Amino acid sequence: MTSPCIAFFNLRTHQLAYLPTLRAASRLGYEVLLITDRPPDDLPRGLVREVSITDTYDVAAVLKTGGELAHRHDIVGVVPWRDRDVVPAAALADRLGLPGTPLPAAAITRNKYLMRESLRDRSSLLPRFALVRTWREAAAAAADIGYPAVLKPTVSMGSMGVFQVCSEQELEHAHRTLSAYAQSAVHPVFASAPGELIYEEYLEGSEHSVEGYVHDGRVIVVGITDKTTSPPFHLEIRHVFPTSLGSREQYRVRALVSEVIRVCGLDNCAFHLECKVDRDRIRLIEVAARVGGDYITSHLVPLATKEPFYENVLRLSVGSRPLTPATGIGAPSMFAGVVKIIAEHEGRFGGFRGIERALAVPGVEHVTVERSLGDNVLLPPRDYTGCVLAAVIACSHSAAEVDARLDQAARTLTPRWAE
Repeated sequence: MTSPCIAFFNLRTHQLAYLPTLRAASRLGYEVLLITDRPPDDLPRGLVREVSITDTYDVAAVLKTGGELAHRHDIVGVVPWRDRDVVPAAALADRLGLPGTPLPAAAITRNKYLMRESLRDRSSLLPRFALVRTWREAAAAAADIGYPAVLKPTVSMGSMGVFQVCSEQELEHAHRTLSAYAQSAVHPVFASAPGELIYEEYLEGSEHSVEGYVHDGRVIVVGITDKTTSPPFHLEIRHVFPTSLGSREQYRVRALVSEVIRVCGLDNCAFHLECKVDRDRIRLIEVAARVGGDYITSHLVPLATKEPFYENVLRLSVGSRPLTPATGIGAPSMFAGVVKIIAEHEGRFGGFRGIERALAVPGVEHVTVERSLGDNVLLPPRDYTGCVLAAVIACSHSAAEVDARLDQAARTLTPRWAE
């Protein structure tokens, strides 16, 4: 047997986001076994003990690979880093008798309709919603719930397939587009519920995410992030941590979190919950049994609080208690934010002008280019993720200063397009 190992399911897409996960494992004395469809081209091999290429959408294949790895290594934990891997990771942890998200809870949180159904008797926490497959069902949902509304696949990830609709004409277009889009032939994430959509009331108010952990039934909220999205596809374009919400609103958000986590049955995992706050109403958008993306947990939380977030995720995976603010860690001392640079048109990406000037803006920590030279960039609804060209991360002593520095850095970045 080797040193104790933790099985990682895939990694975040970009090295700036995934390197902190590998380094956290190294700091805690664990070796990493990477179960992945395809390892990153820039993967530093010295931080990974073994890479197993497996179809991680296929739970049976995952269990076979995991069993083989367990014969060769001392696996003490299993961690998913993305939505798509929550259920396979829970299945493997269950098979190996390791701590992890209970499999029924993992399945509920991976399907937006099942998640809302589990909370149906707490309707005050939710937008009104309906399951939709056919045009007749979509029209009936609109007649019952009204406009504006949001139509999206039940099992998507990363804002894939989100449409805001304000009329029957827009709904008909969105339904036709999504009925073709939400299919396994387009993306394997839709294999568990092809063509299955959810129509839900559009929620007014400010949008937020909540990062935290659940350990032995105890919900630990690390903090709340303020989020900005862009209509009509609700792409997440900016995050600032910690929130500027008042103490009363924060208390009510935390109460929502505790109730949702309890009802959904999450335990021994990190969570990322999204909600909207409209004066006295706090309502759920969704909850996931994994860390927050968009550099929130890799950079914003650590920059603002010094919270060892990824170390705590790994502690949870092996059944240990996370180190929390109650032990003297994590009190926010700074604000940190990220803004994405979104393509304004389609074309072949040719790089950026102004990166050095953006990095020279006070408080800017990183500028990461997220497309490769020569990539064919498409816009939603043709591509929901490839339109993100870069991201800027900055920190300062106030949310307003963070916003100003992100704006200043973003203005210096000019994408170039190949002929």
